[in-house]
Amino acid sequence: MRRAARALLLAALLASCAAKPLRPEADRLPPLVTTPIALAGVRDLRPEFRAALCARLADDPAHPCGKVLTRMGGEAAIDPQVFATPAELARQYRIGIVPGFFAECLDDDSRPFADAMVELRASGYDVVYLPVTGRGSVATNAELLVKQISALPDDPRPLIVFAYSKGLPDSMAFAARYPEVARHVAALVGMAGAVNGSPLADAHEQLWRDTFMSLPFGNCAAGAGEGVHDMRRDVRVDWLRVHRGQVPVYSVVGLPDRDRVSPILTATHVELENIDPRNDGQVLWTDAVASPGALLGYVNADHWAMAMRLSKTFPILASSFVDDVPRGALLQAAIQVVARDLQAIAGEGKSPSR
Repeated sequence: MRRAARALLLAALLASCAAKPLRPEADRLPPLVTTPIALAGVRDLRPEFRAALCARLADDPAHPCGKVLTRMGGEAAIDPQVFATPAELARQYRIGIVPGFFAECLDDDSRPFADAMVELRASGYDVVYLPVTGRGSVATNAELLVKQISALPDDPRPLIVFAYSKGLPDSMAFAARYPEVARHVAALVGMAGAVNGSPLADAHEQLWRDTFMSLPFGNCAAGAGEGVHDMRRDVRVDWLRVHRGQVPVYSVVGLPDRDRVSPILTATHVELENIDPRNDGQVLWTDAVASPGALLGYVNADHWAMAMRLSKTFPILASSFVDDVPRGALLQAAIQVVARDLQAIAGEGKSPSR
């Protein structure tokens, strides 16, 4: 019953967000430009990621690779690739998972990438879940990350950290503020990462402060609203202007076809269409790419489906979710591409784009 009540509250609040069109951000947002990723210091690794994922999904008829990845313009063709095996990579890297908003409020089996973590461990990876506050600020969560990573057992293998949604700003802030500890992290991989925040936070900050951030919700402590404030685009862009991270960032972006947007996210997806139809229901496609950094690819999934199968968490609302996504395959393919990219860059004696 508690799960059902939480689900119904969540649905009602999301629907209320679309009561009126998004308003301009007035003078808060500094000047921005749209430019090809190469000019923004973003390396295009989409062909490699597609090769790795398609090879992994070749025997999975339920998830045709061409339907899992969204192909956007300018993606080069590439010959079949040879990647290291999971056994080889598990000897080189540990895997970290940083969740996003409200993950603390969910049961353990519902948290982001719960299913993918099972698959990764079955493949031999040492997977570390790095919980952060579900409604806390970026600064608070950066402090939590430095404490948790510092407390990990000594291990020569660095972490490849998958950071979901707000978890990416949390992780980037950790890396920028604590470079001595960030040396234990080889790379950050943003999964639907809210690099530049979301226009939804700009438009609905007060509503979310009064509802999402303060009402009882599962097992997580109520917040005062700092978390949603930190997701305003002007706040995130200003942070990026000042800070430069110490860890290379790779981006995997949610870019769903209309029929792959969960009904429960339709209202916010339509609301963001006032700015750009290419959004995952929470974040614009351009706001999910870290610059400088590297782009791995676009996944045909909405923001929540990128990380969670909420149809199992909230069965009363199962029809409200479209979330059959091969999350384990996505993470394993990303590990293969990131590991090979890091090796190639090290071999050239260069520093990865950060």
